[in-house]
Amino acid sequence: MLPMRWCLVIVLALTPFPAQAGEPPAGAQPIGGRWFVQRGDRPVYLFRDADRFVDLFSYHMRDSNDDGIDEVRVRYEPGFLVIESQGYPNHPTAIFPNSGNPNAIRVQEFTFRLPIEPQVAKEITRLPMGPIGTALNGVVFFNPFEQGGMNAVEGYSEVWLDSCCGHPQQTGVYHYHKYPTCVKSPFADDGKRHSPIIGFAFDGFPIHGPYEADGVMARDIEGEQALDVCNGHADPDRGYHYHVTPERFPYVLGGYRGTPEPANNRGIARSGTGPIADNTRGESGIEQVVSEVRPGTVARGGRRTVSIVLDPRHATRGPVPTEKPSWVQIGPYEAAAIARTGNTVTAEFEISPDAALGVLLDCHLEFDVNGRTRALKRNAVVRIVE
Repeated sequence: MLPMRWCLVIVLALTPFPAQAGEPPAGAQPIGGRWFVQRGDRPVYLFRDADRFVDLFSYHMRDSNDDGIDEVRVRYEPGFLVIESQGYPNHPTAIFPNSGNPNAIRVQEFTFRLPIEPQVAKEITRLPMGPIGTALNGVVFFNPFEQGGMNAVEGYSEVWLDSCCGHPQQTGVYHYHKYPTCVKSPFADDGKRHSPIIGFAFDGFPIHGPYEADGVMARDIEGEQALDVCNGHADPDRGYHYHVTPERFPYVLGGYRGTPEPANNRGIARSGTGPIADNTRGESGIEQVVSEVRPGTVARGGRRTVSIVLDPRHATRGPVPTEKPSWVQIGPYEAAAIARTGNTVTAEFEISPDAALGVLLDCHLEFDVNGRTRALKRNAVVRIVE
């Protein structure tokens, strides 16, 4: 039996290998495109992101579920960077199953091949259902739609995602439909410069966080540098790349601007061409028992107290328990202390000094009711500031 939840504390010294563009660090050998390798007993794969060479994967090569296998393993084959992944989140998650999702998280055996030298294609490849890319931690991205083909992030078909923006489907694949705020990259994203890479699409192009520059989200750019229908654009330093767009469709990818490797998902070969289109309808299908979270902004670097106001009249999945929650999480942060007075839950969080800034985080609460988990959720409620 795998642990359903754990607290992960890791002290790991990582060097981002800063260097001037075109000058890889000592011992780094080019293998194609923007990729380099430092060979050894455990090779380190570096990616040239603008003016620095970054080790994207070593931070995530760990055995979080204690089965003796690292969640992420990386190797090189001619033309491809190969990622083997268990698809198991290395951050806190909700307990699944719960009242919002009947599925359990299960370890997977993924093998993904990322083209080393991606090229912009003549036609956009439509996104299939199932995995469309991978975050650096080996957890997969799905397109924005739920099984019935409707928007899974907004509208009446909105699905129950935990505060790390993920959930498992029927076979236990934990996945993200939108910007996963719990994926550390391994570099902090303070919103003062271009966001770091958080993953890769199956066409080999990198997926960056939401920021284009100091205080400027890529989703808000207009003119020639505006994101295209795939959520990507090109610049002289990085070439073509994607950005996540919090609270704006398509959230992660709108289509493949390059040529995706079909071995990563059999649906790619029959998915057709053209970008996906939003089909949000109606109001959210998530019960709005959480009526307010205050304050709406908290400073990073210290213990912060947040009040969560409940309105049981909006419960649609059974009564709301009257005791305090067993668990409260906002974004990647788990409550260190929880209290309740009436319909107000007070939770204390230890916010890390390098917390990502500016993006609104989701909140979820859990109650243990006769051995079952009653879960509540509210999206986009708290922003972390300096």
